[in-house]
Amino acid sequence: MRCLVLGTLLILPVSMLAQTAQAPSLVISKENRTISVSASDHAEAEPDIADLNVGFVVYAQSLQAAYKAAGETSNAIVKAMLDAGAAKSEIQSQSQRVSRLSDYEIKQQKGMRFGVTQSWTVSVAPKDAALILDAAVNAGANQSGDIAWRLKSDTALDTEAIRKATERARAMAAALAQSMGVTLGKPLFATNTTATGVIRPMAYARAKVTTEANQPLAIEAQRVERDATVDIVFAIE
Repeated sequence: MRCLVLGTLLILPVSMLAQTAQAPSLVISKENRTISVSASDHAEAEPDIADLNVGFVVYAQSLQAAYKAAGETSNAIVKAMLDAGAAKSEIQSQSQRVSRLSDYEIKQQKGMRFGVTQSWTVSVAPKDAALILDAAVNAGANQSGDIAWRLKSDTALDTEAIRKATERARAMAAALAQSMGVTLGKPLFATNTTATGVIRPMAYARAKVTTEANQPLAIEAQRVERDATVDIVFAIE
């Protein structure tokens, strides 16, 4: 388990701790000694939602031909995803572009002069991600596969991460107090910050599947992670 714990014993003959916009002023004196502890921890959970990126690109020698092919492909992809179980309300357009190719692109595409691209984000249950992707790719979604995993709500995961970080901070403060021969008192001040852990979308498909015998890709959901850091000032007796 990853963690970061920092502890500082403060026994300072000063009358006031500098006040910040986030924190109230705190009097520190011989009669009010403190221990300041910073600790980090994290919590993990299985995702509730998979945000699947689906898209395609088509080329043609004329603008009209490219646009016609794109329209057919676009509607075929959406129909395939709906037939596979995706909800229409969870299919959101992200981008669409009709353009004339550069001279280099024309050479690369063997004389094709126009291209049309379109993409969507499709939110599905993690267990359905492979099935929806397979349906889209078989319908022509040749620029697809990135997936972002998330929770419907981060509140419970944030709370768990903060709880674990707080427990770690309290344990560290108790150890510091014992090592200094003093008794740990009540917390006087605390702050916390949370952040989403790095969840890297994975590219799963970049080419059209042409045979019905192919099986959907084996896709395993990535766990969602939340990090929390707490800073707590404890009184010592």
